[in-house]
Amino acid sequence: MKELTEEQKLARAERARRNGQKGKGPVTTDGKYRSSMNAIATGEHVELHKEDLPPFFALLTTDDRQAYVRSHQSHMRKFRPDSELELGLLRRMVCALFQYDRFTSLYAEAMQRDLDQVLREYPSLTLGEQFLQGNIRMAKQKDLLRYIERGQKMQFAAYNGFIKTLQLVRKGFPVDPPEPVDITADTNEIEDPAPEPAVVAQILEMADQAKKEPTFVLPLYVVNMLNNKQLMAKAAPDYDLGDLLDRYGFGDRPKAA
Repeated sequence: MKELTEEQKLARAERARRNGQKGKGPVTTDGKYRSSMNAIATGEHVELHKEDLPPFFALLTTDDRQAYVRSHQSHMRKFRPDSELELGLLRRMVCALFQYDRFTSLYAEAMQRDLDQVLREYPSLTLGEQFLQGNIRMAKQKDLLRYIERGQKMQFAAYNGFIKTLQLVRKGFPVDPPEPVDITADTNEIEDPAPEPAVVAQILEMADQAKKEPTFVLPLYVVNMLNNKQLMAKAAPDYDLGDLLDRYGFGDRPKAA
């Protein structure tokens, strides 16, 4: 199927809005609610779903977007929001928990860096001694450890706070009659957003310079994008990488026999 242009998508959306104004839509409470959940519950509304996840700035360029989506889906299955208010609270719960995990990953990354440094300096140490020396070095990074600890406490408290708020909303403002939520189809995978054309052009310009000038060092974020096959297939499918990936150690390595 040929991909629609942005102009065609806007025209299609406008036609849909005009047609929607002509119909009365669902009449019963159950029908109205099921209809309102289509944007987040069916595979036919992936574009709307992409806009809803996340509705605020929750993800960084280094984050695993798929992990965020999986967490959102698991919370949907567990808490089954029955209104836009509950859905908003659930999204913020997911965001807080995801950011808690980000701080945990930050600690693991810093710890691994120290362990790797110990191994490079003292390759003959036992695993236990490597771990001990790595922890000794990590303990000296007091500012980083305090930052991680504060971040974890803050996000964990926020997560628990949103859960309590959701419970209070359900107890104090029950939906009568209950509005069913169909989340059986809420398993769509959301693709990573492609970088802006201007960003792609800038990255390819640096890649061209690196191919012409071997002494030119590419920034890490450029190398990471060039090594992302799916992203490159979407952003610059015809671009010839030359030997850049081999030069930066990302080339195909021979498999062990």
